[in-house]
Amino acid sequence: MSLQVETIGHPLAQQALGQIRDRETPSPIFRAAVATLTRQLVYAATADLQMAEQPITTPFAETTTNRVDQLVSPIAILRSGAAMLETAIDTLPDGRAGHFGVYHDKRVGATVEYYLKLPDDVANSRVLLLDPAIGTGKTAIATVSRLHEFGVSDICFLTLVASSEGLELIGENAPDVRVYAVATGDEVGPNGYLRPGMGDFGDRYYGSK
Repeated sequence: MSLQVETIGHPLAQQALGQIRDRETPSPIFRAAVATLTRQLVYAATADLQMAEQPITTPFAETTTNRVDQLVSPIAILRSGAAMLETAIDTLPDGRAGHFGVYHDKRVGATVEYYLKLPDDVANSRVLLLDPAIGTGKTAIATVSRLHEFGVSDICFLTLVASSEGLELIGENAPDVRVYAVATGDEVGPNGYLRPGMGDFGDRYYGSK
């Protein structure tokens, strides 16, 4: 099974991508661009949700409308994924959010988990994993593997920028995951940051150093 990757090519998404790549973009504009991109990613990853008819009364008549009939759980990979979570929750008002703290420790050559909080019914949900960047892909694989332990089978990985290396690793280890990205093909530099990338996402988003 080959990895399914959908790239968001909408003009507004590509404009926002340029803003998060530009080192001169101030934090308020950077944050607004991240929100724009996150919303488009969420829409793309939920375009095929199950629907059900619901009777309603308009100011003038009785009619039916459609409502989402499927659980959706946005889960932020900390810390940077938290920047995408608020927009995801706003877009999915019935969504049940979670947090997963994990990082790749180069000193021991392994991923380290330090926090995990998932919705009770996560196994029956479409999980939207939120992380602004896919670098080597090791953190992504660790996260997906952990979710599999909880019985999760419907996983969409939402990211702004992804490397070819990271996508290849995900394809080898978790081909059932669907990836939604705004840009693919970045390279992992010697310092671990993506190139051309967007710099240190957390520092730029939160205005910290």
